[in-house]
Amino acid sequence: MKIAITGANGFVGSSMLTRFHQKGFKPVAIVRKAFHANGVITRVVDYSDPASLTAALSDVDILVHNAGKTKSIKPEEMLAVNLGLTHKIVQAINAQKHPIRLIYISSQSASGPSSKAHAKREAEPPAPISVYGKSKVMAESLIQKQCKKTWNIVRPCSVYGPGDRDFLSLFKLCQLGFQLQIGRQERHLNMIHVRQLADFLLHLIGNPKLKNEIIFATDNQVYTQSEIVSCIAASAGKSVRKIVVAPFMAKTAFGMMDLLGRLRSEAGAMNLEKYREITAEGWVADPEKAMRLLGWNPPAELPGLIEETYLWYRENSWL
Repeated sequence: MKIAITGANGFVGSSMLTRFHQKGFKPVAIVRKAFHANGVITRVVDYSDPASLTAALSDVDILVHNAGKTKSIKPEEMLAVNLGLTHKIVQAINAQKHPIRLIYISSQSASGPSSKAHAKREAEPPAPISVYGKSKVMAESLIQKQCKKTWNIVRPCSVYGPGDRDFLSLFKLCQLGFQLQIGRQERHLNMIHVRQLADFLLHLIGNPKLKNEIIFATDNQVYTQSEIVSCIAASAGKSVRKIVVAPFMAKTAFGMMDLLGRLRSEAGAMNLEKYREITAEGWVADPEKAMRLLGWNPPAELPGLIEETYLWYRENSWL
C-alpha cells in the first residue's frame, strides 16, 4: 500500500515517513524540494500546477495531507496555505480515477479550548480562537463539502518529540531551573508524542471502513502544565522554581513581541493569539470516539517520552 504524505520533510511528516516504512508500507514524500530519506519515494510537486499534483497521486492509495502553516503575520498567508492548498489537494484527489483515501491532519485548535468541567467532543460546533484554528476549520469544511473520495479528519492535540521546536523554549527554561506560569490557575491539556501520532494514523489506516469522520488524536491522558514541567525537570536532573506571572504583565509582553514581529515581518512564537491560547481554560479533548472506533488506547508513558525528547535535544545541541 502506497501512503503519500504532504509536508513530509517537516517535524510531523518525517516521523510519519519513518514509522510507515518501519511497518511495511510504501511511503511517498510529496514535497516542494527534493530531499533524501531511506526507503522513501520522493515526488517533487509544483502546487501551482494542478497537473503536477494530480500526477503525483496517480498510484497512491492514501494521501495524508499534513502540509500547513502554523505561524504567520498576515492572516491571508495562513489561509493561502491551510485553505488554498487543501482546495488544490481536494481537486487532485477528485481527479483520480482509482480509489484513494484522504486523511487530513487538522488541529485541536479547530475545535477551540475546553472548559474546566467539559472535554471537547468532535460533534460540538468548532469554536477556534486563533487565525490558525479558523483556517483549519475552513479547510475541514471544504473537505466535507467538496471531497468526492473517502476522507477522515484528524485533530491532533499538542505534538512533541525529537525535532519539535514549539516545546523547545519550555525545555530551555527548565534547563535554567525556571517554570513560567501565567496566573495561579493550573490549566489542563492533552499531549501526544509524534511517534504516537504516527501510530494513531496507522490505526486509522488499518480501519478502511471508517469513512468521513472527524477524530481527536491524543495520548488519552490529561496533564497540568506543572506535571509536564516536572517530567522535563526530572529528565534534566534539575530543580525547577515556578514563577507566576500576572496575566496583565504577560499580555503586555506578548503584545510587545507581537508588534515587534509585525515590524520585522517575522512570525514569532509569542503573540496575542498565542496568549489567548495559553490562557484559555483548558485544551482537553474527549478520547472516547478514538477508543471506540479505532481501539486507540496507548500506554501512559509521558515521563519516558519526555526524557527521549530531552536527550535528543542534547545530542543534537539544541539544548
